[in-house]
Amino acid sequence: MKQLMALLVTASLFMTACEKGGDGAQGPMGNADVTVYNYPTQTTSSGSLNYTLTISKEKLDSSLVLVYYNPSTETSSAWYPVPGIGPTANYETRYFIYQTATTPNSQYTLAVRLTQPANALVYTGTTTFTKLKIVIAPASQVLAGGRMAAPYDVNDYYSVKNYFGLED
Repeated sequence: MKQLMALLVTASLFMTACEKGGDGAQGPMGNADVTVYNYPTQTTSSGSLNYTLTISKEKLDSSLVLVYYNPSTETSSAWYPVPGIGPTANYETRYFIYQTATTPNSQYTLAVRLTQPANALVYTGTTTFTKLKIVIAPASQVLAGGRMAAPYDVNDYYSVKNYFGLED
């Protein structure tokens, strides 16, 4: 009983000793250049759906691309991500993007492919996407991946020596 009383007293101290502080500092601004493309109903029995994007190569190459769809078998507020398993687990979705025109604007096709989860063969059952949404969020900063150039010339001993503070 003493342990329970001690626990209750401790808990009440934690709950009453805190008071709400003021608002915190303003956080960093978010990216206001996010673009959302909304597409209407499409049906396929070939396992392929194509969506046209008008976007510059530079923007596409430096942006996060997210794709969501609403299958006709679900409520209109249900969004499934691509890639991912479909609502009945009969198919799996994936996508790729390729350029289809360069003039007057850059035009790309985002192709959604449906495959069978068990063997990656094309899924040919009739499938309807009531709507599809593509979200393109440009990066605030683009960094080179992989091995970056060293701040010294590996072929020049004196450059390496100076950078690492080596003594002869």
